[in-house]
Order: sequence, then C-alpha cells, then structure tokens
Amino acid sequence: MALLEGVIVALLTPVDREGRVDHGALRQLVERLVARGVTGVSPLGSTGEGYSLGLEQRLAVVDTVAGAVPAGMPVIPGVFAHNHDQALAETAAYAGHGGTAVLMAPPGYYPLTAAEQEAYFSRVADAAALPLVLYNIPVFTKVQIAPAAAVTLAPHPRVAGLKDSGRDLRYAAELLDAVAATGAANDFSVLTGTDSMLVSYMLAGARGAICGSANIVPEMVLAAYDAVRAGQLDDALRHEATLRAVNAACGVGSLPAAFKSAVASTGIGQPWLVPPRGALTEAETATLLARLTALGAR
Repeated sequence: MALLEGVIVALLTPVDREGRVDHGALRQLVERLVARGVTGVSPLGSTGEGYSLGLEQRLAVVDTVAGAVPAGMPVIPGVFAHNHDQALAETAAYAGHGGTAVLMAPPGYYPLTAAEQEAYFSRVADAAALPLVLYNIPVFTKVQIAPAAAVTLAPHPRVAGLKDSGRDLRYAAELLDAVAATGAANDFSVLTGTDSMLVSYMLAGARGAICGSANIVPEMVLAAYDAVRAGQLDDALRHEATLRAVNAACGVGSLPAAFKSAVASTGIGQPWLVPPRGALTEAETATLLARLTALGAR
C-alpha cells in the first residue's frame, strides 16, 4: 500500500441511544471530513468504540466508510483481537468489506515481552489479508509495544507502520531513532495518536497523525501538519497550542463523549456512546460547546 502520512481521522461511530449504528450519520460525517481535507479514515479504533461493537456491526461500519471515501483513500479499521486466529479472521473480514489495512492492537490482559510481541505480530502479518498498522495504546491494552519489537517488524512487507498513542515523547524518540537506524523508515510510518504533541512527533520523524480531534477540527490538525512540513515552526506551534486547548476542552466524560457531543451539535448524529457508557450531561455539553466556540473550534 502507499506510504501512510498526513492527517488520518480516528473516526467516531454515530449510534442511537440503544447502541445501533446510524449509518446515515456515519456517511455524512465521512463525507464532511473528506471534503475538509483528511488524508485517510481509521474507523473502529478507540475513538470509534470498536471494542464495544460486535463483528457484524463493525463490518457494516467499514462497508459504509469504504463506500463514502474517494478511491484510493486509506480505510484502516481497528482490530482488538485476543489471539492469532481471531486477528486473522477479523482482518480477512475487513478485507472483504473495503478495508485497506488494519490498526492492530496487541492482545491485552496478559503482559507480553518484546519477543512475544514480535512473534505475535510477525505471525499475523505473515498470513494477514491486509497490511498491519501496529497500535500502541497501553492505557487500554496495558501492553506497550517495545521499540525493539517494532524495529524487528518494520521491514516486514505486510507491516505498514505504527500508531503511537502512548503520550510519551521519550518512548517515541527511541522508537523513531531505532526505526531510522535500520533504514526501514522509508516504508514504515510512525503516526501519533496524540495530535496535541504533533509538532514534536513530526520533528522526531513521525509522518503525521491518526487522531480523534480531526472529527471536529480537521483544519487545525492539517494546519499544524502543513506548517511543520513547510518548516514554519512558529505557525506549527501556534496551531498545536490551539489543538491542546481543544483537546483539554474535550477531556470531559468518557472517550469519545465530548467529540460526539461536538459533532452532534453540528447536526450530524446524536451524542450517545455505545452502552453501557453514557453521554455527556446537558451541563457538560453546554460548557464544552462554549469552550469550543471561544477557541474557534465550532
């Protein structure tokens, strides 16, 4: 597949109060974000509540997303498998519904050594129907993908990159330096899931972001990304400061409740999360929208 770079949206999944996917709102959201300049779509990750949805629901989401993006745009659904066979089965299913790669988290629950991580992802990549983007999000999986494992996997022809949502610049720098030292950086993209640290990640060698705030302020993320690429660091840091403020405003409630309320306020979908998790209260929503308005994010 083409090298992953730019601003890929970690897409929300609009649902009704009972947790049924609202495919009309989903298509409307994707079309809106494509028109506003995102370079790819990653549904069913943490922001997309993929872990909370059943397989049939997730396949239907990928169908809708793939049907709403331009030809050639990356569609990278999340995979939260517990074992090798499940990972392969879900990846094959996504391939049949329009996915172009998968965002694959390591199995959670049990700790995994670097060698165990490398063995798991390598075995999956050898047989997977789609390329893998490794997903480092230890706040949820409790497993940090070791830089040593990522470096070993980077030259694999079916491993396209890594999304780092660890919020740890020391880890990111170690990872990016190690990948660069192998010469694999030309084919292996490190993308940050923390857009409020986008400038630092890109200066260290990351190729962009897969981020949740692109659901509501894609232009802000793109402005920071473009400014770094152009060497305009003062502008990049100014845009990033605004992104930090937007993300701080969206820190209320369970992820992605604030993003859903912000999107719902534009007339796309409703603010509900997949049960049993709840949406923001009316008071929380009012405060959120006031803060976003003040930041120019609405």
